[in-house]
Amino acid sequence: MKDFLKKNYKEIIFFFVLGLAVFLRVWHFSDWLFFKMDQARDAMLIRDAFEKGPGWLPLLGPKAGGTELNVGPVFYYFQYLAAAIFQSTHPAVMAFPDLLFGILSIPLFYIFAKKYFSRDWSLVLAGLYSVCFLGVQYSRFAWNPNSLSFFNLLYFYSLLNVFDSPRTTESRQGLLNKNTAASSEESVVRGKKIKYRLRWVILAGASFAVSTQLHFLSFLTLPVITAIFLWKNRKDAGKFLDWKKAVIFVFVVLLFYLPVFLNEVISKGENTREFISALKEKPSAHSFWQNVKRDIRYFGQNWFLILTSWISRKTGIKGAIVSWLGAILPALFFGFKFYRREENSGRKNFILVSLLWFPVYFLAYIPIAYQIRPRFFLPLLALPFIFVGYLAVFFWEKRRIFWKICVVLALSIMFFGNLTGTYFWFKEIRSSQKRVVYPKRTIILKAQDGIVLWHLEKASEYIKRDCDKPLIFISASSEYKSPAKYVLALANLNAVSIKNYDGGQDGCFYAFGLTRSKNFSLKNKEKFDILSQNKFGALTVYKINPKEDAGAFFAGEKEEKSKRIFWKDIFGISLEK
Repeated sequence: MKDFLKKNYKEIIFFFVLGLAVFLRVWHFSDWLFFKMDQARDAMLIRDAFEKGPGWLPLLGPKAGGTELNVGPVFYYFQYLAAAIFQSTHPAVMAFPDLLFGILSIPLFYIFAKKYFSRDWSLVLAGLYSVCFLGVQYSRFAWNPNSLSFFNLLYFYSLLNVFDSPRTTESRQGLLNKNTAASSEESVVRGKKIKYRLRWVILAGASFAVSTQLHFLSFLTLPVITAIFLWKNRKDAGKFLDWKKAVIFVFVVLLFYLPVFLNEVISKGENTREFISALKEKPSAHSFWQNVKRDIRYFGQNWFLILTSWISRKTGIKGAIVSWLGAILPALFFGFKFYRREENSGRKNFILVSLLWFPVYFLAYIPIAYQIRPRFFLPLLALPFIFVGYLAVFFWEKRRIFWKICVVLALSIMFFGNLTGTYFWFKEIRSSQKRVVYPKRTIILKAQDGIVLWHLEKASEYIKRDCDKPLIFISASSEYKSPAKYVLALANLNAVSIKNYDGGQDGCFYAFGLTRSKNFSLKNKEKFDILSQNKFGALTVYKINPKEDAGAFFAGEKEEKSKRIFWKDIFGISLEK
């Protein structure tokens, strides 16, 4: 046993860290789930498809932020698959795909890093990546950008494997008869190489298609990175690629985009027009150099956030300076240095991908620099740790023990910094279940109110106990109206907006508000009497009762008709269960 532990202690430590990373992603996963307006909208769409049949799945996905453009539907299809497997449309089930891909990105990062780094360094870097606060937070709820870190990694890993030869092992050679002619041996090995590359071509096509459907900017950046990568490998491209493999790659991508093409045919190119419009509208009103300066600042600020979990409450200039001078520019310098002296084509291509990854996204973000949010760095989530690897390896190879101590200290700060940041985030959420909070570490949305699924479910349980009438009228801010109605529907309660009250219906009336505001959102609230209030930590539910003339002040909530096209519209049938 001692010999086993001594021989495999590095792997044991890594698996312990991996277990810790999984724990950080699944602990109180359902209770502490973020379930806001966007999540409720998506859940309602998938619930319809789950209850009525797959024909109710849409041909397009969610809208790209700030535009009328819809991305591809693969995010919805992942959610539908989760609902079908678990036979549930609970909000936590809708988030299972993002949770799964968040966890799977850790071993994927490890095998990706091994393309260049040693096994030991790959374990170290994967350990740092696994506890990244930003990665943990975005693995714990459902949103279309959340799985980008996994699929970007998968695409780059597949691309590298397409341009890499399979390892020639003794076991493979043992399969060949020693008396077989040399030409026959060459034919077998060549056949294995073809099969090896073919599967990676297919996987590259699939991951490329998924990633570009999860976020609008990936649709712009990945093709550019791929084109430059192919151009840099143009001399040797013939050894690894031929027209057949190119056709297979394109076919796989087009297969994933089939719903998008069908939508364009039926809508006569409506989403394409929105795509062109989005390209024109994305640039902000600021000057080019203002955008560049803001892009530099936000890149440095979020780089520092990814590596340490540090969230600046002011301008973030200090963190940005530390990142650029201490992590980004030196890593780019050493990356170019390693690239020029590297002779192994596989390792050289790994460095090339990392050196393209950074500038392409940096340049793509310049026009939208003033709209950048932490989620914009999910496609780059692995890159800061790759850059850290370049720096760590360089200084670790120095003879002086001083540099080794500096490396250990820097890596320790990153590891324990992210753990500490996650701990305080969890502490905030737990506090929100008991009292008023002013969250500082929830960086998902601008509105930091501390409300999670636990609050909505507790409110639902209370309303179910309290109301014995057939109809429930609720008033809530736009951020929580749809989530509250969805959670109440899960409890078999018929909830509608209070705007639909006309004075004649028999029902119970409730208003949702933040405990810290000591108020709730409702027009003409003077037409209602407050009967009671129940506090559930950061959320307060008010039971109200309309006065005699209250119904005359509500014109009814207008239901917008969906312009979405569904699979049922293609076949002219509902495809019901």
